Amino acid sequence: MGWTNCQRKTVLTGDVRAVSAYAVIESDYPQIKEFCERFLNRAEAETACRRIVFTTSLSDQEKQMLSDTLEIQFPIGEEAHIIQTGEEEIRVYSPSFRGLLYGASELARFFAGGSCRQFCFFNSPVCDVRGMKAFLPSRENIPFFRKFIDILAFYKFNTVMLEIGGAMQYQRHPEINEGWIRYCAEMAEYSGKTKKIQDETYPWYKNAIHMENGGGQYLSQEEVRDLVQYCRDRGMEVIPEVPSLGHCDYLLLGHQDLAERADDPYPDTYCPSNPASYELLFDVIDEVVDVFRPSIMNIGHDEYYSIGICDRCCGRDAADLFAQDVNKISDYLENRGVRTMIWGDKLLKNAEVPGAGPFGGAEIRMYTPAFHVKDGKFVGIMPATWPAVSKVKRDTVILHWCWALGEELEEEILNARFPMLYGNFDSYLFPAWKEHADRGGGAMISNWSSLNEVILQRNGIFFNIAYAFRMFWDPAFSDDGFREIQRQVIQDLYVLKNPARKAMHETGSAHPPHVEITWNTDYNPEFEWFVDGVFPEEEKYHMGDVVFLYTDGTSRCVPVLYGENIGYMYADWERCWEDNHASYKVDDRLIGTTYGTRPEQRGGETVYSCLLENPCTDRELEDISVETRGERYGRIQVYQVRKLML
Repeated sequence: MGWTNCQRKTVLTGDVRAVSAYAVIESDYPQIKEFCERFLNRAEAETACRRIVFTTSLSDQEKQMLSDTLEIQFPIGEEAHIIQTGEEEIRVYSPSFRGLLYGASELARFFAGGSCRQFCFFNSPVCDVRGMKAFLPSRENIPFFRKFIDILAFYKFNTVMLEIGGAMQYQRHPEINEGWIRYCAEMAEYSGKTKKIQDETYPWYKNAIHMENGGGQYLSQEEVRDLVQYCRDRGMEVIPEVPSLGHCDYLLLGHQDLAERADDPYPDTYCPSNPASYELLFDVIDEVVDVFRPSIMNIGHDEYYSIGICDRCCGRDAADLFAQDVNKISDYLENRGVRTMIWGDKLLKNAEVPGAGPFGGAEIRMYTPAFHVKDGKFVGIMPATWPAVSKVKRDTVILHWCWALGEELEEEILNARFPMLYGNFDSYLFPAWKEHADRGGGAMISNWSSLNEVILQRNGIFFNIAYAFRMFWDPAFSDDGFREIQRQVIQDLYVLKNPARKAMHETGSAHPPHVEITWNTDYNPEFEWFVDGVFPEEEKYHMGDVVFLYTDGTSRCVPVLYGENIGYMYADWERCWEDNHASYKVDDRLIGTTYGTRPEQRGGETVYSCLLENPCTDRELEDISVETRGERYGRIQVYQVRKLML
């Protein structure tokens, strides 16, 4: 796999065709039929294909014909796929189920506009791993979780990493789940309480608090097993993430005797010199392995801050503590047939955060508030762990998430001969992908917050996924193409959110099912990422209401939510290089509105189109107006209101 092996070819072979509304889909896989039902646009047309065949086998004659037409060689890769359209029939070929699913995805793209000319198409990927890291959903968000997995499959992702923490039932240790619920409820008192505890309360560095995992509750093992199976049915490799060594608040809530810091009321690091730590951890790992049946597990190990504090660990070498813990867990997993993955920051010697000093595995001077080098109070030294790079087992997969701190940092991992993936991957900010794609085995996008539709939009995850799709599957991808890809992604996501929009037309009916409003605002609150206990607060983002007035005198309100269905009128559309980083920067206010809205430039402003449901279609609509909640929310400018129906 690599850039030179990625191919994307389309050869036009005939006249315009559509897919019949009555087309028969032939496949041995029911999920491919379901996938087509969801994503494939069909039409009532005389020149429509009436049969779609998905197959994993071709005759020698068919292979020769396709080889000549597309100028490719057989056998093709496991995930590669071929689409051949004829007058009455469409054939999709791949040697694997996953490739057939991706063929269905491409078929949906070709016919998104209703019809296209007959064609022959071939595609193979740039990289092996195209992944998404997420928390477990809350129980009420399980239906959306399934929808989200379908979206990942539509963009031809093949890996999902799910952080478990305290969000899955532990039959051997129910105290973990009981403590998790209490802990998350306490942390959810207000947005950002977690940040105050993490960065400002104690004279030591603490890990981020993942109280959004599972919605602050936990799922039963059977519920999680069903989610894992759904992912696999969509061609996903499922990687459980069991935070270990650091980020272990979930383990220690009922086991504070195992904490590295006995005086921390919210301990996040276990003592790696205490055998009882591993008795607990391995019980948890056993249950996770039994539910997931994984081939690989991420055991965390990022942001290991409380090092050599307790009596057992005091005086021990930090790199030895780190490496021995990784290897001990790795050996345990190997005995169960599971490979090991870790986040790679603590193996880096030369990572440095601009304005905050050394990071990762370097020796770090600690301050309170955390990382406030210029104005904070010095509280101690965190010992270096980077020498562990020569002690951790070489088959450990490293998630390199500090790529934006310097392109040279990945050399520290690659020179040590570790297999590497790019973690916390921000596709639209990542530079020189063509040069980097062959170096790692792929990339993993991350959402460190609730798995729900609003948060994923506001954190730019939908945009990130759709942009990464071009990087993962198109050999013509170039950094210079940002603006055109940005335009395509914005349009694609709006249709993905509102699949019926293309078939809608304006109506003069007094009972329109939908209304599309084009608007913007001069309200411009400071942008924030919704991660680690920071969540949208109604007082900040509910800036007004769309009022539907009916002829019977009743009315209904739909909230105007900044960043969700309306955006800032002076958003910046350009991408530029970020000073002191190895990455680009963009206007996150714009990126976070895509999917829920369709932003576009008009003159010197940005306007946002948003599709709203009429709350009462059984009543006669008299008027639609927009009201703000007060002067602090600025002005809402409405450019167009369109009544729509199918």
